Amino acid sequence: MARNRRLAPASLFMPCLLGAAINAAWAQDSSPAGNTEGVVTLKEVKVIAAGEQIKQAPGVSTITAEQIERTPVTNDVSEIVRRQPGVNLTGNTSTGARGNNRQIDIRGMGPENTLILIDGKPVLSRNSVRYGVGGERDTRGDSNWVPAEAIESIEVLRGPAAARYGSGAAGGVVNIRTKAPTERTFNLNLYTNIPEDADEGDTQRVNVLAAGPINEALSYRLYGNYSVTDNDKSSVNPDPAFDGRAFSSYAGREGVKNRDLSGRLSWRLNAEHRIDFDASWSRQGNKFAGDSLHSYIFADTDDPSRIDNDYSALIGKETNRLTRKAASITHFGRYAFGTSESYLQYERTDNRRLGEGLGGAVEGTIQTGADRHWNETRLNNFNAKSEFHIPLRLGLDQVLTAGAEFRRESMDDPGSIAMDLPAGTHFGGIPVNAAERSTHAKARLFGVYVEDNLYVGDRLILTPGLRFDHHSEFGDNTSPSLNAAYQIDRQLTLKGGIARAYKAPNLYQLNPNYVYNSRGNGCWAMVGPCYILGNPDLDPEISINKEIGLAFRNDTGWAAGLTYVSAPRTPSLCSPG
Repeated sequence: MARNRRLAPASLFMPCLLGAAINAAWAQDSSPAGNTEGVVTLKEVKVIAAGEQIKQAPGVSTITAEQIERTPVTNDVSEIVRRQPGVNLTGNTSTGARGNNRQIDIRGMGPENTLILIDGKPVLSRNSVRYGVGGERDTRGDSNWVPAEAIESIEVLRGPAAARYGSGAAGGVVNIRTKAPTERTFNLNLYTNIPEDADEGDTQRVNVLAAGPINEALSYRLYGNYSVTDNDKSSVNPDPAFDGRAFSSYAGREGVKNRDLSGRLSWRLNAEHRIDFDASWSRQGNKFAGDSLHSYIFADTDDPSRIDNDYSALIGKETNRLTRKAASITHFGRYAFGTSESYLQYERTDNRRLGEGLGGAVEGTIQTGADRHWNETRLNNFNAKSEFHIPLRLGLDQVLTAGAEFRRESMDDPGSIAMDLPAGTHFGGIPVNAAERSTHAKARLFGVYVEDNLYVGDRLILTPGLRFDHHSEFGDNTSPSLNAAYQIDRQLTLKGGIARAYKAPNLYQLNPNYVYNSRGNGCWAMVGPCYILGNPDLDPEISINKEIGLAFRNDTGWAAGLTYVSAPRTPSLCSPG
């Protein structure tokens, strides 16, 4: 089958500055043909694209399309990302006891500190899932919105290199790059996976990818995907306490059904400028396997036979789904002074799921009987970013990177704003009755950053960086960083770095209307049940990441590394109400 080749990015720029930049490029003085008097020939300066700069940082891995083909992904690309150094998959709980949904966790910083990107743009759909008592979300994360067959490469950044990406990247960054429409292609892919154990769920996947030029200026890419992984049977982990009945509280892995559609129209204005228009629609629904957050299913009743029958009817059915819609415009530019890339992106996620317990031992347990109903959370994200790469000669050869980013996140979640407070209590003016509390939450973030690749001789590259962010709720944050790479020989590189990264509180943590009760499990610095509320005055978590290591890579593609990492964190605590 034909294989796409990714178009090398011309790198970064802001649409509102496009006219001025083009005028500046056209205004450059040029001598008439044959007249060389007064002409100064400058030394050639190599412009390094964003992807090449990233490779200079410590803790970087790249997974190619060929590697994905050699090791096929069953359902989620997290399966292959987890094989990279310093990467693991974590379950839905800090104890790892519930592993039906697995998320990418880099260097033990947790999935909330791993930023997922698709073609350099943030994917934030998991933020629509309620943030629980233990600081976790019942979600698969955001690594499964692109079918494996449509991926050109996956870049995995760990540690200090992530500081330039701002909030949510204290652990690292996973950037999924999709195949570009560079040549006429039509691929039909069929995949099936049948486990040896018949109790484990099968997988079937079919997808189509078509791409190619329309004319000299326009090209397109379309792909569609349908994938189903069945849930494990309820007998995969039998529980003797149920005396042979069909339902067990120790469930196997739940299933997932994916449907994806994506289109891109690429418009090449001229040899220096290109604009990509992207739109996508994806739907992920689960196939229930009987799992519950605390392996506790006797919710709202003391009749185990009722719960057994009630939950057994849900096995293999959909109990939650995420629908993600995204649209973006991206501009790539090349100028006399360097290169640029800019984008505007709108992302909407609808999270529809059966109502669940909000706190205590019944947290995450699906409601039973007449209490069962569907809740829907709507999350809207708007992102804008512009980045410049400018080669300079100021004492040393260097490539300066400068950028600005804006993010607005807003959410409406009536399902989680459902717990009443005790009558007669006062929680800073928060209404006691849940029906009187607002279900809306929002936050804005603006960041600017600069990073410089300094070429000290032929072997040493120093990369100082500085990022400043302003958050609408907690205020300002500064994140400095310094990376270094020394080429010992053609195959061995010594790399190190230090960076101050941070994680902004999420919309649940900041929302005083979001309430849950420990129901006897106790709270921080307290004994017995308590009510816990979001706090709009929270500060961000801070992490000082330090690392040093050796990286080996030869001409045949063999790679290995040894890295020492230290990343102490200063957590942001939510005081009990």
